[in-house]
Amino acid sequence: MTDDFGELKGRAEQGDPAAQYEIGIRFFIGDGVGQDLAEAFKWVSESAEQGNSDAMYTLGIMYRSGLGTELDWNKASDWFLKAVDLDNANAMIALGEMYEDGSHGTKDPDMALSYYMLAHDHKHPKSAYKLGRCREYGIGTEVDLKLAFEWYLTGARQGDNECMAAVSMMYYTGSGVEASPEEGFKWLSLAAMSGNAVAQCDLGAAYFNANGTSKDFTKAVHWFQQSADNGVPEAYYGLGSCYLKDPAHKDYSLAAFNFDKGAQAGDISCMRNLGLMLYEGLGIPRDEKTAFGWFLKAAMQDDPESQFYLCCCYLGGTGVEEDYGRALEWCLKSAKSGYAPAINNLGSLYMTESSDMYDPKKGFELYLEASERGFHIADVNVAKCYEYGLGTDKNLTKAIEWYEKAYSNGIKEARGFADELKKQLD
Repeated sequence: MTDDFGELKGRAEQGDPAAQYEIGIRFFIGDGVGQDLAEAFKWVSESAEQGNSDAMYTLGIMYRSGLGTELDWNKASDWFLKAVDLDNANAMIALGEMYEDGSHGTKDPDMALSYYMLAHDHKHPKSAYKLGRCREYGIGTEVDLKLAFEWYLTGARQGDNECMAAVSMMYYTGSGVEASPEEGFKWLSLAAMSGNAVAQCDLGAAYFNANGTSKDFTKAVHWFQQSADNGVPEAYYGLGSCYLKDPAHKDYSLAAFNFDKGAQAGDISCMRNLGLMLYEGLGIPRDEKTAFGWFLKAAMQDDPESQFYLCCCYLGGTGVEEDYGRALEWCLKSAKSGYAPAINNLGSLYMTESSDMYDPKKGFELYLEASERGFHIADVNVAKCYEYGLGTDKNLTKAIEWYEKAYSNGIKEARGFADELKKQLD
């Protein structure tokens, strides 16, 4: 404990509200003293009771988050209101957030907007971002993407990196402004360089996919790694994808390593890809049981692709005991989310004569749906239905058309099927 801290504590004990607040913050972050949230709460409370608006705001945050005290949304709201009465702009933003998400029991978009506007009147640096979101998503007002863009641009020019990232996204998508990948890349770079961790991940993707700039593997890896180091789990998916998909830098071990890091940090895409690499034994020893475990973890978080892989695992007894009922359960969940391979597989289950759910007409309809969603293996299945009259009338001409469609979509063996049928019609 430093002399400076001792002198500060002395003033706090004598009732100086500024000193009480400062010592509370020091206990809160562990500056010059061991972190002690209960002690922080005590000193911040004493300062707030004496009318320090920053302490009132901080006390609201502590009640809102349950830091140093029990979580209490109502007390958080009360202290934010007291701080707002003293023109504390941070508290205006905090109250706006509470009314926006309804965390204190009252969701009121109109009130959220009014507090964000009040914060803007008091020149709070985050107000432009909040007002941009209100216009983008219709929070307390009508959706107006052009106005949303203008708010974001205002904040971006004032140095707010969340606004920079939002401006970038709107340039990339052409929302509220004419699309310009180059402008999108420019603002994304500014957001990333100013420390926005999510923007750093997106910048890595921009370099990897040549979106608004030329492809640069080294810079992609740099920004993905920077983002990962700053706590963004999705960045590990970007790193893994770099080493998995780039022909000149393919490294399955590094891909698996990064997918594992991301999976451990909770990223669903990393869980799924780690499962696939474990299943294939790419860059990591083959382990079907562990692969199944990662598919299950991602599937439980509503990832349709992982739900489909679970279906395949249960059908084939891969990493788990074969279970047709569970396979159907997961296939249905994935198909319900619109995942085309699952819709196609579900069609095949309906086409299985030994199945209790045998219904070729339904199977044919599902093959058509999977094809419409861009799953081209389903084109072959539709063709076979027409060829053999499964779930629809037999029609060799249509079968040929569907085989040729499959071939044009990259299913090479479909050409031979079409040629055989043409011989039958000659």
